[in-house]
Amino acid sequence: MTLFINARFLTQPLSGVQRYARELVSALDARLADDAGLARALGPVTAFHPADLALDRTGPLPDWRAIRPSPLRGGRGHLWEQGALLSATRGGVLLSLGNSGPLLHPRQVIAFHDTHLWDMPEAFACRYRLWHGMLRPRLARRAAEIVTVSEHAARALSARLAVAVERFGIVPNGADHILRLSPDPDVPAALGLTRGGYLLAVGNLSPNKNIARLVAAHAMLPTAPPLVIAGGPAPGVTSASPAAGGRVIAAGRVSDAGLRALYEGAAGFVFVSLHEGFGIPPLEAMALGVPVLASRRAPLPEILGEAPLWCDPEDTADIARGIALLAAIAPAERAARIGLGLAQAAGHTWQASAARLIGRLLEMSGGAADDLSFPSGAAGQALSPR
Repeated sequence: MTLFINARFLTQPLSGVQRYARELVSALDARLADDAGLARALGPVTAFHPADLALDRTGPLPDWRAIRPSPLRGGRGHLWEQGALLSATRGGVLLSLGNSGPLLHPRQVIAFHDTHLWDMPEAFACRYRLWHGMLRPRLARRAAEIVTVSEHAARALSARLAVAVERFGIVPNGADHILRLSPDPDVPAALGLTRGGYLLAVGNLSPNKNIARLVAAHAMLPTAPPLVIAGGPAPGVTSASPAAGGRVIAAGRVSDAGLRALYEGAAGFVFVSLHEGFGIPPLEAMALGVPVLASRRAPLPEILGEAPLWCDPEDTADIARGIALLAAIAPAERAARIGLGLAQAAGHTWQASAARLIGRLLEMSGGAADDLSFPSGAAGQALSPR
């Protein structure tokens, strides 16, 4: 087997989809580097990326040991995927982890993350919406394998893409990347924040993140701690900028090390998203021992378990109620929810997700996957059968 990776994500600003691709490929690389038998079974692995775009737009490049990054000329964006990438990878299996890939590839494993494109069309630029609305259903029908990040996403995507839900393998996001970082205390210091003196929200400024209602709800609570909102725009997505000023602090896009420092200093974390395929930020917060208020919307109960406080993301007053509860949470309940959160987050690791992906790739190559271990719990469900 010859495995190729669509590494266009290396040229894109880091958001949830790019995080998924980077971390999953890095975990795959670690397995390949440490397991000679697996490396032989999957063959040489090359990650092609557009040669015409800078690769350091989101910080240091991954330090891969077994996977070979390779620049490939032939334009950029979708033109590069449909032309140069297709031509270079026809002879093997192509792994595309970011919602798009070459339509005519004969053996493509593709990841779709959510149904935002159809559920919240107003969140996307018209050109992006038209292209992806045409591309994704056709990719799904032609793909050799389809993966997604949660059972909820599989059901929703099945309906939108008109493919059977049984075709979707579940390869979830992880949260343990946040634990590898050293916190950068300069970020909260530059914002004038004191430890335990603020609430935090994280997410790109897409309308599905529900920032406007969050800010309105916070304004209803004049004694609540200041609210810090970290995140920037996402490619192809229209922005819903927070009304910064006063008790709301717009931190913008921050480094991962700065984000860890913001998490660790927060009194609580707030995630009131309207639509998600998975939802990495509240799981990151839980991994760092921060209590969470989250939307009671699928798939968050599936991913977060019993750890969070919950609110209705379409009811500003209910968001305010949840913020007030989070801000005034009693020490015993705080400790209990932190413990639940730590346990829930520990079940979502990138190595466990890579093991699921490897199992599917080995099946495609005719190899055995019996030696792979799959953890129990929400992050350990077996891949759905074809």
